[in-house]
Amino acid sequence: MRKSVAKNKNHKLQSVRLDDCILLQRNPQYLSPKRMESLKRSIERDGFVAPILVRRHPTIANKFEIVSGNHRFMAAQELGYETIPALVANLGTKDAKRLAINLNLIHGDPLAEQLAPFLADLDDDVLSEIYLDGELLKDVINFDQTLKERLLQLDDIPGFDQESPRTQI
Repeated sequence: MRKSVAKNKNHKLQSVRLDDCILLQRNPQYLSPKRMESLKRSIERDGFVAPILVRRHPTIANKFEIVSGNHRFMAAQELGYETIPALVANLGTKDAKRLAINLNLIHGDPLAEQLAPFLADLDDDVLSEIYLDGELLKDVINFDQTLKERLLQLDDIPGFDQESPRTQI
């Protein structure tokens, strides 16, 4: 049986004003000035092909917190944009933190030094839903002793296939 993408009523694609957005408190990614320039050139050439992910700010009225897309947001600011396409999601704090880390792990290559403080802020139930590959996990464990103890106590994610998908040729 094939599945189709269901429309999620808790998510809405819309244009948001940059002035109404607040960067995520921590960002596990760093973009070098050269990569930022490349991102800006791409946005100028191709437009926004991937919207940012935001949620209503939990404590500041009429503001959005960026969950994923801090660098795209900053590039838009530097380019003088007033609005940016965003997927506005109805997310709680735990889900927002989990998504922020997982999306950054998928789309980037964070350093242990940048990722560890972000991970340390998570409850164990959320931390158990984060997959760190072997080398990054080793680097985080070597970087932070307290986090090391917490990570080593957590079991692997149940039912999570850690093998990369392989394509038949």
